[in-house]
Amino acid sequence: MENRSIAELKAGFERFYTEHLLPIVQTTEKIRQKYLHYFIIGCLFAFVTVPAIIFWIFEHQEEMRTQPVEDDWQTPLAYFSIMLIIAIAASPLYLYRKKSKNQLMPEFIKYFDGFSYQFEETISSAVVEKSRLIGDYNSRSGDDYFSGIYKNVEMVVSEEEFEKVTTTYNNGKRQEHRSTVFDGIIVLLSLNKDFSGQTVVFQDKGIFNKVVSFTRNLSGLENIRLEDSLFEKEFEAYGSNQVEARYLLTTAFMERMLKLREAYKANRIEFSFFDNRLFITLATKKNMFEATSLFKSCLERTLIDETFNQFLSIMAIIDILKLDKIQYTG
Repeated sequence: MENRSIAELKAGFERFYTEHLLPIVQTTEKIRQKYLHYFIIGCLFAFVTVPAIIFWIFEHQEEMRTQPVEDDWQTPLAYFSIMLIIAIAASPLYLYRKKSKNQLMPEFIKYFDGFSYQFEETISSAVVEKSRLIGDYNSRSGDDYFSGIYKNVEMVVSEEEFEKVTTTYNNGKRQEHRSTVFDGIIVLLSLNKDFSGQTVVFQDKGIFNKVVSFTRNLSGLENIRLEDSLFEKEFEAYGSNQVEARYLLTTAFMERMLKLREAYKANRIEFSFFDNRLFITLATKKNMFEATSLFKSCLERTLIDETFNQFLSIMAIIDILKLDKIQYTG
């Protein structure tokens, strides 16, 4: 891996696909057809039964309205039946996705020597908390998780979603509300420079910066004035050491971060230096690394090529930020 550039990786993928990946793709395609068959049957069943249950509810609503609440077991059962039928009908979507990911992605990632893949894995909660980049959350889920070494830089790439879930009760009925705190890609990189403190940079929120600094738990860190006025408008920086923060956040480094945000078409990019590591969050609504779809033949290869290019673009972060160089900040 260390001897292969991005260009060399692109050039060699065609042969790897033909010789190694294609037989697995063909097997996955057979699995896809089976689950698509299940999905169609489930949808047809739901198409017939769900309207029938809804019609029954409307037909009996006057009768149920006059019934004491404690005796009305039919209404909850009817709604539960609707949800259960829809869940069963939709289950092939998740089951195929999980099966195809676990079958195809571990083989796909073998092309990138030294990298491994895990489905629905997440970065350590302790590391997330220490980064101070993710706001207040109480629910999180992982999707694609890669780890390995590229150009002597250890890297973890994790697609994750963090949510804040609150529960309210209205007339005795429990209601759950979910708000997205972060949804996108987290990249964790080792650095070959020693630093003792922490430097956190998030996108400037104007008058809401104080609110953001509170939700990110930036206590113990002081505001850092960035050297360039352009970056000062774009970002808000906090650090435990003013001198160290300015050493890390040079004009050249900040320029590369802006290029990185543009390259990934991210809604926002934020990052944190701590424990000789760089923690980057790229907020994007695009679901990355989807090499298969229940509704598209695996043999078309479009999604696999897109996944390949997406992973290359993540690896290119090291080249863009020049993290393989000793003087990566300059």
